[in-house]
Amino acid sequence: MNNTESKRSRVFIKKAFQGRFILGVFALILLAGLCSALLIYWMTGGDLQAQAQSAHVSIVNAAERLGVSILIGNVVAILLAGGIAVGGVLYASHKIAGPLYRFETLCREVGDGNLDTVTQLRENDQLQELAGAFSDMVGKLRGSRERRLHLIAEQRRQIERCVAENPETLSKSQQDALSSLAKLADELEKL
Repeated sequence: MNNTESKRSRVFIKKAFQGRFILGVFALILLAGLCSALLIYWMTGGDLQAQAQSAHVSIVNAAERLGVSILIGNVVAILLAGGIAVGGVLYASHKIAGPLYRFETLCREVGDGNLDTVTQLRENDQLQELAGAFSDMVGKLRGSRERRLHLIAEQRRQIERCVAENPETLSKSQQDALSSLAKLADELEKL
């Protein structure tokens, strides 16, 4: 596969989900910035106002206090935003990881020949369209299996009819051919 084939042609594949995810991350960034600004304002507002009103303003002292306030404000904002981010990512990833786990299980079941599986996801989970396509695929496979079994049963009836109607008129090669066809029907039925 060359590089031009592996490049994505569209950035937004599931626009609604990707849009909600991007807005959530953007809101988290805004929340962290707002939290940091509010903490800095709260921690330094009184000191700077008192120093500005005094006759002996100490620029060095104000710079030190401001630097410490900014550091503390940013650490608190990062911890708060980080906690919210972990919760948000766990929630969002569960809406994707849960259905993927379900599809892994369903694929194993279908691979083992169980075509009576039911594909159901929770209402708000992502990949609902994939669940529908998977159900359609399993339904078509089930229909093919039923059609194949019906054809095999019809083949067996025809073989039995040939053998029952004219057993003495069949040559050895014809009897061998019918026997081979019966064995092939057995093998096809096992698939």
